[in-house]
Amino acid sequence: MKTNRRLLLLLAAAGLLTPLQVSAATLDLPDGSKLDLETECPVCTMKIAGGTPGPSAVVFKDGKVVGFDGASDLFRYMFASDKHGFDPANVKTLYTTDYSTKKFIDAKGAFFVLDSMVEGSMGPEVIPFSKKEDAEKFKTEHKGNKVVTYSEVKADDVKPKKKMLKMKHDEGSGHKMKH
Repeated sequence: MKTNRRLLLLLAAAGLLTPLQVSAATLDLPDGSKLDLETECPVCTMKIAGGTPGPSAVVFKDGKVVGFDGASDLFRYMFASDKHGFDPANVKTLYTTDYSTKKFIDAKGAFFVLDSMVEGSMGPEVIPFSKKEDAEKFKTEHKGNKVVTYSEVKADDVKPKKKMLKMKHDEGSGHKMKH
């Protein structure tokens, strides 16, 4: 608990979380739901805190919240509803973290940069933005392939380049740059 609390305090000090968002090990989602940072991502088993570009979440109609360490795992989860044992019709809202503002946004209204130099711990990471112009600028600066909307992201866009292994999250930033 000390490590996670320290991480939350560091994120708050860096301006990535507001003091109101930091309570034990949860983040407040825009609809008032809570994202538990202590849980593991159901796709890669990494802790929710510390992923690139930031946490994402599915909020179900019954109030259940499932969190992810990055936007790509959110997509991997949604593309494999049978594997993860849920009915997509029971999903209320999808949230992801805007790469520029570090605030939660509705994933279905977001713009995603595909195939940029920024990778998550498990490989390709789609980078979300609330504004198309921010996504286009990021795409240019980080050698991204294209900017797409939620409905345009395909399973191949988030497919790991190598076989996914259950990994432990390192103490670093949680991301790396491709060369």
